[in-house]
Amino acid sequence: MAKTLDIPTKRKVLSYRYVAATSQGKLVKGTIKATNEVAAERLLIGQGYRPVNVEVAPSMFSLEEALPSLFRVKPRDVIVFSRQLATLLRSGISLLPALEILQGQVTGSRAFKKIMGTMADDLRAGSAFSQAISKHPKAFSDIYCRTIAVGEQSGNLETVLNRMADYHEKQGATAKKIGRALTYPLMIMGVGIVVVVILMTVVMPQLLGMFTAMNVDLPLPTRILIWVTNFLTANTLYLLVVGVLLAAVALWLVKQPSGRRLLDRLRLTIPIIGPPTLMGELARFSRTMSVLISAGLSLQEIMEMIPQSSNNRVIRDALSRVNEGLLLGGGLSEPMSRIDIFPPLLVQMVAVGEESNTLDFTLGVVADFYEITAEEKTSAMVGMMGPLLTIVMALGVGFIAISILMPMYTLTGAFG
Repeated sequence: MAKTLDIPTKRKVLSYRYVAATSQGKLVKGTIKATNEVAAERLLIGQGYRPVNVEVAPSMFSLEEALPSLFRVKPRDVIVFSRQLATLLRSGISLLPALEILQGQVTGSRAFKKIMGTMADDLRAGSAFSQAISKHPKAFSDIYCRTIAVGEQSGNLETVLNRMADYHEKQGATAKKIGRALTYPLMIMGVGIVVVVILMTVVMPQLLGMFTAMNVDLPLPTRILIWVTNFLTANTLYLLVVGVLLAAVALWLVKQPSGRRLLDRLRLTIPIIGPPTLMGELARFSRTMSVLISAGLSLQEIMEMIPQSSNNRVIRDALSRVNEGLLLGGGLSEPMSRIDIFPPLLVQMVAVGEESNTLDFTLGVVADFYEITAEEKTSAMVGMMGPLLTIVMALGVGFIAISILMPMYTLTGAFG
């Protein structure tokens, strides 16, 4: 839902983008014109909305709008900010002076420095720290904001900040390990594609033209290669159009809820790729639960927002079903046992944690296990993909080489 609110005024006004909540709790987005951010928030409140995030809307030719990746807040910025703020608070500096000190030290990210300035203004206006960070969902997730709110209420803000820094650091470390593991097979695939394209578009047309002009009997591999080369050369434009159309259709299907859900299910069930993906999702769920329980959030509150921590629709649906079971009084382990996606080990460990009232510690142990398992399975997957891609590339290049060399021997014999 989006709507534009135009406020007539003789003063110079700016356009603000907003995210606000209705009285029913539904989030709405849109733009509003006002003289400043405070005025924009007051106008939204007057319309019956609760402002969540209000910021100046970029102009039509804004560099930030054209290249958002250059202005986004990196997870590392949030990790460093959390640790430094926790250190300053532990040393006895109050929150606003600590934030002002950190704002002056930020040198790498202009976007994050701007966010810190806005948060400092909100604190000066009397807002709580959790309210100030909740206005910047691009930098601080809902899990981060809710956890910080609990830390404020309990007086353990510096402890919670360190826990959230540890949590984000572990999530980032796991993603980096998987990315590094996939670098080698992707490089092999890229090199193979480049070699084949060069051979088929530069080398082959000249050599195959010579073979055809000789008017000699060509071996079967060479005839196949001639046909493929001629087909690709004659239909390049059509193939490009078909490729673009197929890519567009695939992208459209993935953006549909049913298509995205099917793709996410395939990611979890495809041999070789599925197991490490599932282990990574289970590790993220267990780690998030452990951190949030340790921070003092209630189990019901955690299960309401934890589905959003996963990008996989199948995992989200499973966690939502667990939350429904929890609301019916079934605890965590009982509804989890009815969903196939949760392995028996996880269900049993959750049951043990519930019985002994050590669910945060138990889930932390489970998260460590699944993180190690995901890393091992990813390494095994890469270990299989590397040789497989090498063999495929060697077979392709070898077929092209044989198709070229066989007629050369035939021609040599004819002239000899």
